[in-house]
Amino acid sequence: MSKVSEKQQNKRTNILDAAYELFIEKSFNNTSIDDVVKSAGIAKGTFYLYFKDKHDLMERIIIRKSALILRYVLEELMKKKETCKMTFSEQMLFITEKIVDYLEEHTEIITLMGKNFSSCLSYFSTIEDDELKSMLSELVHENIENGFSEQETLKRIYLIVTLVGSVCYDSFVFESPFRISEIKPLLFRSVETIISEPPTDE
Repeated sequence: MSKVSEKQQNKRTNILDAAYELFIEKSFNNTSIDDVVKSAGIAKGTFYLYFKDKHDLMERIIIRKSALILRYVLEELMKKKETCKMTFSEQMLFITEKIVDYLEEHTEIITLMGKNFSSCLSYFSTIEDDELKSMLSELVHENIENGFSEQETLKRIYLIVTLVGSVCYDSFVFESPFRISEIKPLLFRSVETIISEPPTDE
């Protein structure tokens, strides 16, 4: 990365970090672009070099935060796989449990993201984090050996991450209609069902 590109990336990251802290502290609706640029220490014109508006900024924050969570979870999976061999089903259940645990410890993140945790998977082909993309690709290709295509596997991962994110949002933010302790056993059985269904015709 050139010095100019690195400087631009750092400035973009600085804006994202400043906005995230403000959104957590004041909420999205109560934070203005003026608040963000003041906190980031930049000119207002600079903001528009990186983001179209506040909604675009929020979308980028959600994608970035969900990608960071996925990276953490997959790194934990890689550590686990160093100590024991795991089937694809076991890996996805491990991922499910780690996501639930992480979001339960960081409820401010799921409160901000809402039910959009799976956003980063919608941009799988354009994920900027090469290491995350590599870990996801490894997970996907392991399931190809089970007779699933890459697209079929990505669909299942997407469904699972979407389901887990939505359940965690309702459970941790509203504690309704069920607390996580009440719904977790069924959540895990649902994940197993998604994984065990035979491949569909594509």
